Amino acid sequence: MNRHRSTVLVLVLVIMLAGCNGIGGSDDTTTTTTTDTPTIDETRTTTVGSSTTSAKTSTTTTTTTTTTTVEEWEPPTAPNTPIDDKIGDDNRIKSVTITNKVQAKSGNGLSNFDVDVVANTSLPNVDPEPLVDGDPYFLVRVDGERVGRTSVRFQHDEGTYSVEIDERAFEQFDSGTLEVEVLMLDKDKQTDDLYGRWTGTVKYSSE
Repeated sequence: MNRHRSTVLVLVLVIMLAGCNGIGGSDDTTTTTTTDTPTIDETRTTTVGSSTTSAKTSTTTTTTTTTTTVEEWEPPTAPNTPIDDKIGDDNRIKSVTITNKVQAKSGNGLSNFDVDVVANTSLPNVDPEPLVDGDPYFLVRVDGERVGRTSVRFQHDEGTYSVEIDERAFEQFDSGTLEVEVLMLDKDKQTDDLYGRWTGTVKYSSE
């Protein structure tokens, strides 16, 4: 009887111990997971508005206008008149050649030209003063208008002399056939003397 009680008591104790272990025997392990939040370093970029001052360079351009004054063409000096004709039987002008011909754009004639004169320009002792030679020159007239004149520097029994005619001298004429007259004169104080004369024609075009 006593042995039976002892056994029962031992069993009860064993059961109680087992129950205690079931209730509080396991240790609760609390795992704390700490999640570190990354620290975001905010980089603030502050843009300071720079005020750029542009220095404007003012360039002053000075335009110099050169005005070229073109002198109007004027006819050559007229002979001292009245002209004293001394040609007689001895025309000092032997021949005249039209030179430096410029063909008009239309092709219907010349727009300008010069003349070459072959003449005897030797005029010894022709002036009233003793032993004074003449002062010969050539005058070119077109349709009666003076267009060219040249003096003779050196006198020859026969030489060739060129008379240049300014192209502007022809602007006064209409297209057509023009009469060309070449005179050889001796310049005097009062009236000039005529020693040679030649006439011819030229077809002229102003276009």
